[in-house]
Amino acid sequence: MSLHLHAVVRARHRLPDGSPFRLIEVDDLAVVVSAHHGELTSADATAHLAALCALLPGGPVLPLRIGTTAVDERAAVLALRVPGLREHLERLDGLAEMHVRLVFDEEIALRAVFDSGAFTGGGRDPIAQGERIAQAVGVWRGKQADTLLEPVTAMASAVAVLDAGEPASELRAFLVSLDQLDAVRAAVAEINGTCTGPLPAYHFLDLAPQPTSRWGW
Repeated sequence: MSLHLHAVVRARHRLPDGSPFRLIEVDDLAVVVSAHHGELTSADATAHLAALCALLPGGPVLPLRIGTTAVDERAAVLALRVPGLREHLERLDGLAEMHVRLVFDEEIALRAVFDSGAFTGGGRDPIAQGERIAQAVGVWRGKQADTLLEPVTAMASAVAVLDAGEPASELRAFLVSLDQLDAVRAAVAEINGTCTGPLPAYHFLDLAPQPTSRWGW
């Protein structure tokens, strides 16, 4: 039977009750797998991420890109041959990724850019002028996000700037201790942001390249 490969964990990693996963262990490592039932759907992607998140209380999780498959167990354990897995598991022990999104009022952003003198205008090409304004607003928004998120950054061991996918938003990924999750949520609530997580550390790994997916994991 072909298998979906979901993550690499330590051997004897505790699986939560009702988990759709099982472990294939080799020495002190294990690959997390489930049965492959055909083409993935959006519902499968959501369930995949939720099940990975449920693994975090049991120990560090090195996520594999969704859609990674193997024809059988012998092929699945090849995922355990990637160099540095033990070091990554050690580094991520007790940590998780949290996503924080801030949404800014575009009118306020434009006014701040013009009032600050950061954009001086000029030029007759309206398209080029619009691009310069958008760039200046983006710089302003990024600086505002950095300032507002300083309390969260202080709690994180690493930070990544992500593509927010929306012109008025800033999105950051923070690698934080599991015992700091409530403090992170409280800090984000103070600035009216939204917080998603804990998540596996997708943006803080340096493993062999994995195929991208339309779901972003």
